[in-house]
Amino acid sequence: MTGLCELYPYEPNRGAAPPDSIPEQAGAARTWRRGRPGEPLELRHARTVLTAILEVRSGRRAPGQLRAVVTPRMYQHLRGAPPSPGPRYTVKSVRASHSTPGTIEICGTAHADRRATAVMARFEHSEAGWRCGFFTVVQPQRHR
Repeated sequence: MTGLCELYPYEPNRGAAPPDSIPEQAGAARTWRRGRPGEPLELRHARTVLTAILEVRSGRRAPGQLRAVVTPRMYQHLRGAPPSPGPRYTVKSVRASHSTPGTIEICGTAHADRRATAVMARFEHSEAGWRCGFFTVVQPQRHR
């Protein structure tokens, strides 16, 4: 007999709190403290860095304040880009995934007024700890 069956709504981990830290490649999670070498990246820190980068891009924060948490190349980019005044964004949710050993890709949503936009970043691990080496804001396309 063929026919259609009713599908039940399913979303894994619905209602569960997101993890506080990114687990190591092999297993258990540890906490991160200000990007010290050898420690995993904490999601709270990633959210703070993303918010600070948004503040630099809008001219509300000086780029020099981020020198310790971004790569030298990213720092030069932030210094050279003119500020683009706009609404004040708040990063609400952050998700992470390992891409290669020593790098973690972060995506999240930034909210301003009644609008949400996506943000993406890549954090790289070095002797200095975790540093953001790539950041972008994904603006929604305008309808024609």
